[in-house]
Amino acid sequence: MEIRQTIKLDFRNSALPVTVFAKQGDSESRYIEVEPLNNGQPYEIPSGVTARLHLTKPDGHQIINDSEITQSGHIVAELTEQALAAEGLATAEIGLYQGTALLSSQLFFVKVVHSAYSGELVVSSDEYQALVNALATAERSVGIAEGAASTAATAAQGANSAAAAATSAASSANTAASSANTAATEAGKVNAELVLEDERAVFTVTNRQGVTKSINVSAIWARTETFEDMQNAVRLGLHTKLFPVGYEFIAHHSVMGDAVFAVRGHDHHTPADSHLTHSMTVQLKRLFGSTSAYKAVVYDAPEALFYASEAIPAGTYHFTWSYATGSMASGTYQFTLTQPVPAGGQIVLGTNSSSTAITSCRISTYASIGATTAIESGIVITAGDGGTDLGTTGATTSSGENMNCAQRIMWGSNNAAQSALRQWMNSTAALGSVWAPQTKFDRAPSWHTGSDAAYAGFMGGFDNDFLKIVQTAVIPCRTNSVFETPSLDGTTFTVNQTFNIEDKFFLLSRPEMYGSWDSTSIKDGELLDFYDGLTDLERIQYDVFGSPHSAWLRSPNPSYAYGVRNVLASTGALNLGNARYADGAAPACIIA
Repeated sequence: MEIRQTIKLDFRNSALPVTVFAKQGDSESRYIEVEPLNNGQPYEIPSGVTARLHLTKPDGHQIINDSEITQSGHIVAELTEQALAAEGLATAEIGLYQGTALLSSQLFFVKVVHSAYSGELVVSSDEYQALVNALATAERSVGIAEGAASTAATAAQGANSAAAAATSAASSANTAASSANTAATEAGKVNAELVLEDERAVFTVTNRQGVTKSINVSAIWARTETFEDMQNAVRLGLHTKLFPVGYEFIAHHSVMGDAVFAVRGHDHHTPADSHLTHSMTVQLKRLFGSTSAYKAVVYDAPEALFYASEAIPAGTYHFTWSYATGSMASGTYQFTLTQPVPAGGQIVLGTNSSSTAITSCRISTYASIGATTAIESGIVITAGDGGTDLGTTGATTSSGENMNCAQRIMWGSNNAAQSALRQWMNSTAALGSVWAPQTKFDRAPSWHTGSDAAYAGFMGGFDNDFLKIVQTAVIPCRTNSVFETPSLDGTTFTVNQTFNIEDKFFLLSRPEMYGSWDSTSIKDGELLDFYDGLTDLERIQYDVFGSPHSAWLRSPNPSYAYGVRNVLASTGALNLGNARYADGAAPACIIA
């Protein structure tokens, strides 16, 4: 009499845990047949490997039992009477042992339902059948050694191997307790215990300052944990066990509705608060959008041609364009202002496309940096060198500090610290108050001047209970290799420079998603666990409706002043987008 439930478990990536049904008190009747996977593909288990079921019951007792590896390469694990002794949700995994090596599968759950017939239910306790088997093997090996002197050396070797297996089993049996004790020690604990409170398993630690942190472990197993449970687990160092890479949870957002976050890595990003030891990096699983539509976000807007450090009187002026691209020919061009531009104002060349000739563009002037109402606009440009010379602009050069480079005039800036998208991610402000200029050439992005309320500050859309556990992270960035401008707050940037920003929400970088850099000496991050081993197709970013879109990264393409790395919609390959483009955004943050 046998019930066999077949499931698939991945030994490389964490997917959503599956749940297996069982009845309390059943014995010698329920089995799980596991098809092992390696990143979604069939995994061939090497010879000489022992498979074991690791299971933690709802009451905290543990099971480590040997499992069978079939001829087909599947793993068959028995749910013993002791494994089903406690009603509730048990968490489990399959461990593959070879010598001192251990490879564990993704987690799965066993839902143990109360039996209508109580009978004489076995009292729940730990069960280490794998350890018993290993010790029995050791005893048999010793007996052989004593009974046959001629094979003493061989028998002794067998005994040593069995003893090693026994040690490994015992070590695995105590992994969870060891992790808890280590975490508690790191927290400077004076007391740590796992107890049952009203049928809940609660792990509690009190540190030397008298601060107590508690985690409702039962709620986490049942996926009903509070955000405070999650934060406490991270701070106690238990996040790697309780929230494996790929684990998902929901945070309510006023625009997105149920915003699904997925764990991308553990202890990867450093909290800005030096008192915090651990962190858990999570990322929006689907690209930003409302409940009815996908919403793309401009990274940074096309910038001003010229900054007026001194007042510019009305009159004729000219500039030299030294960037022949598309219909934009190199040459000297002139225009006439009928009204003065005050000190601190801007002159803007109205273009964002190389298919438009400069003489088809129009000049606008503004009284201040980032002002949205023009002093005058529609000013005609003609070829010529009449009036006062403003200077020369090249693709990634300019003749003076008040003249911008042509690439940023046309397509915006790829400096992550100065980007409009960074401001939107970290803002709680209402629409129209999210963006502020970051450099003397900065201009407002289209979402700032539009009427779509979805582009109010992204951070402000979350409930406070979630925002309270999101901590400021230290985010590594890099500059491009051709042209940079100081920020208005006095921060200066040089080309080919690494620097840090400190934000609540941030975009992932090229290396964090792809594991590669434009230069190994100028690194803006390291590969996150979730993306390790993925194909480009598996990196494609989707909106909540299942449609793929190009998605921003925070890394620049350093060969350009405007180019920002992104994930290509069609193939998931690393790509380049103009900063002025509107691409998808999947903000990340840390819980710490």
